Amino acid sequence: MGEHDRLIVDYTLLESSKTNLKDIKKALKGIDKHRADIHDIWGHGSIAGKMDEFVSNWDNYRRELLENVEDLGKQVETALKSFEKLDLDLKNANEKKHGKNGGN
Repeated sequence: MGEHDRLIVDYTLLESSKTNLKDIKKALKGIDKHRADIHDIWGHGSIAGKMDEFVSNWDNYRRELLENVEDLGKQVETALKSFEKLDLDLKNANEKKHGKNGGN
């Protein structure tokens, strides 16, 4: 079998992706906490009104982004578990076929 005949799974990349997506999810959920902190610096009523409008629009996009991040996180988790199970199944089948020590 040649090098291009194999599927190589980068478990480290999948694990770090899972961790990064959890961190992104946490950050997106925590943004609301800062809204009150910056409201006083908006100043004039018309500027504050526009900023409220912007923040409301951002909230809608953030919710959509959060849903996408959550979905992607679930897909990465499923892929990781599936590849781990497949690796174990292949290992067990190989051991059964060739004996525990890999001999014939």
